[in-house]
Amino acid sequence: MKSFKTLLAGGALAIASMSSQAALLSINFSTDPNAEADFLSSLVGTKATENFNGLGGAYESIGAGDQNKWENRSSVFNTAVGTFELVTAGQLTGNPHNDQLMIESRRTGEFGRQSLASNSKDYWLDSNDAELVTWTFGAPLSGSFNAFGFYIADATDQGATLTLKFTNGTSTQVVIPAFNTNGNVGYVTIKSDVNVIGGVLEFINSNNHDGWGIDDVTVGTVPEPSTLLLMGLGLLGLGAARRRNAAQ
Repeated sequence: MKSFKTLLAGGALAIASMSSQAALLSINFSTDPNAEADFLSSLVGTKATENFNGLGGAYESIGAGDQNKWENRSSVFNTAVGTFELVTAGQLTGNPHNDQLMIESRRTGEFGRQSLASNSKDYWLDSNDAELVTWTFGAPLSGSFNAFGFYIADATDQGATLTLKFTNGTSTQVVIPAFNTNGNVGYVTIKSDVNVIGGVLEFINSNNHDGWGIDDVTVGTVPEPSTLLLMGLGLLGLGAARRRNAAQ
């Protein structure tokens, strides 16, 4: 479980997008320490998780300060939940590799993002103050998932654009407002009532100075509303039958 500090008042952001063609999409940002556990417990069937711990192993330190230390660096990281790519570099001052994403840890540090690491071997993916980073969804769950969740830290000015393609042949694009999490960490969940074939989440640095970290990304399936309705009706029917039997 991540260390949540200075929790926001209200602690949640919810967005719903629906049209006659696209799927129903819900997006939630929460500072509740139980948010990840609640999301994981709602998943059914196969899921994929990326914690970035297996992407380290290339530790470098070329000087003092967070910008000069990292566990690994690359412009592209292929993961269990898709591909993360630095598309547009951010500030160069004091940053020797502003064109690359970083794998960070407690020993390398990065201002405002350390709370993503629960121990010295727990790594996260860092935007390295990039202006634009994309997460492109891919295998192994293409066409068989409808939900994903992740921790994000220190994203005070970070907005995002989410584009998804669905198995019913439709697609949707949603603009997500900046998460007010400067120096803090929150958990994001995104759910659809139709399975997702693929898509892209674009993280946009609007102020050209702030970065963010992401960790413990899980892609999976939550029961569709129709499934939940049928389950509810089934439970109601079972309860009615028990009451009838008890009355006899």
